[in-house]
Amino acid sequence: MTDVVRAVRAGVLVGCVLMVAAGCGGASGADASRPPTPPSRAPVPPADRGPECEGAPAADGLHVLRGGSAELPGGAGWVLYKEGGSDGTHRTATLTNGTGTGAASASTASWPVRPGQSLTVSGRAFTVSQICAYRVVLTPQDKAAPAPPPASPAADPDWPTLTDGRLRLRFHVPDTDEHGAISAVLEDIAAGPDRADIAVMTRAGGGAAYPDARVGDTLEFAGRLWKLTVIDPGVGEPSEANPRSGHVDLQLIGPSR
Repeated sequence: MTDVVRAVRAGVLVGCVLMVAAGCGGASGADASRPPTPPSRAPVPPADRGPECEGAPAADGLHVLRGGSAELPGGAGWVLYKEGGSDGTHRTATLTNGTGTGAASASTASWPVRPGQSLTVSGRAFTVSQICAYRVVLTPQDKAAPAPPPASPAADPDWPTLTDGRLRLRFHVPDTDEHGAISAVLEDIAAGPDRADIAVMTRAGGGAAYPDARVGDTLEFAGRLWKLTVIDPGVGEPSEANPRSGHVDLQLIGPSR
């Protein structure tokens, strides 16, 4: 349950308990009209200082999405975009390399990387061609090597369903494609400032996790780029039965390449 939902439910109930001596509902004036102050997850992370992306403008290579893993060519393991940051001029990211999948996966190495850096992962040479707040692109240096698999399934014209180029994700209600190969879900909403935790999962592994995303942030999944345009905390329990339980809107930007 999110901070905002807690505020809506607990703000009134707890307020009644604390003010029982005065009589719940008996207050008047400014106190009666003052809305409960929603709590916030602490600490609130600072806004990303940018730039959003640094490096080659063309994103040719293996896309490793923020908070998610991507399989290396030839099944040589996986790479995870663990964390990243920016000083207002340059971007950095921390990548983790591992072997195996699922419960059997194991981390074997971790490095901070910067755009243009050469990197050898599981015996394969890559160039860190681009670092974005939402992805890292690794371009194989061996042009004869097998093409890297996509970070997520290719764009499916039938999923997700868009309205005026917009995808609406509702709180705790996964939006899944027909074959269950990929799913996107709004996991949490917090206030002060408004932030949303959005996760993307794929049946083949990988996916992404975008914690504390804010309006204006770019996300990548399903072979596309999206701009987060609305965070609505809603009211009440997070469930499919409650159409006012909160949502985010993602506007389609275009292909991820």
